[in-house]
Amino acid sequence: MNLAIVLFFGIVLAGCFGHSMVTVGESGPGNRTEKPVRPEQKSAATAGDPSLLISYRSQLQGKLENHAITEASGLAASRRYEDRLWVLNDGGNAMQLYAVGIDGSNRGQLTITGAKNHDWEDMASFVWNEKPYLLIADMGDNQAKRDRCYLYFVREPEMPGADSAPVVRTIEFIYEDGPRDAESLAVDVPGKRILILSKRDDPPVLYELPLFPKTGGIQIARRITRIVGLPQPSLADVFANPVLGKLGDAPTAMDILPDGSAAVVMTYRSILFYEHRPGMSWVQVFSQPPVTIASHSLLQGEALAFGARDGRIFFTSEQLPAPLWMLFPVSRNADEPLFSP
Repeated sequence: MNLAIVLFFGIVLAGCFGHSMVTVGESGPGNRTEKPVRPEQKSAATAGDPSLLISYRSQLQGKLENHAITEASGLAASRRYEDRLWVLNDGGNAMQLYAVGIDGSNRGQLTITGAKNHDWEDMASFVWNEKPYLLIADMGDNQAKRDRCYLYFVREPEMPGADSAPVVRTIEFIYEDGPRDAESLAVDVPGKRILILSKRDDPPVLYELPLFPKTGGIQIARRITRIVGLPQPSLADVFANPVLGKLGDAPTAMDILPDGSAAVVMTYRSILFYEHRPGMSWVQVFSQPPVTIASHSLLQGEALAFGARDGRIFFTSEQLPAPLWMLFPVSRNADEPLFSP
């Protein structure tokens, strides 16, 4: 290879990965090298106060210890235990959810009855009428050809003590403008709605469904806005990962705080924060430039969730061994906490 080309790619990659970063080494197939996560602090360009700063720090919590978690594609915080998360595997795997500690430790698994795993891609957790629920999103569709998708609702059980849980409600749905591939879902409890963000549209499209449909039968996911301004993949991203690098701006996970005050979106290269102020619609929220609170280079980061408290954010990778990272808020400005404990 021409020396100039070699030097060019060396400079590009150094610019991408050579800054001050928190790194974690991964071993496994191909002896993969260290994978960096870089927390970032940027101005939140909001109409109300453009000087606001959102600052997060990153911390490696551990690795997912349960060897049954081979393709972590969805993550949700337990609404029963502050120190626990729920994980699901990608499509084609068993109809099971896996309880993990916030350090990645194995806390058991749960067989879901009354569901199928055609292509599970995300999950969410929420509380309604003082009862905790888990929502499983069977909506993956790489070829955009599924005639319908499914959302399964499960009452979160106490663990240990339960080894299975039934589906208590199912929403069967289609998109109003035809099949879509989507891997990002979140529940807006105050608004009684479910938000879904498409993956392979350019730009991605945000859809909504009622959390409690007024009629039975197949529901229609309504298109509400396009999401613009996502950080675009660089040449270094494509060079480092020819398969997924070009999808660097593709959303792979999403979550909303229980009070609806913020949303977070994961792509193959970034963790993006959106503030939802009182009176704002979700169209207005996602029309704002996102705040990049972390950059990562996980080979296939597709699982993310707000934790049970403090606005913490947890995320991991489909690829093994799967590291569990935590982002925790430091300040909104110099002397004010971002979230109250």
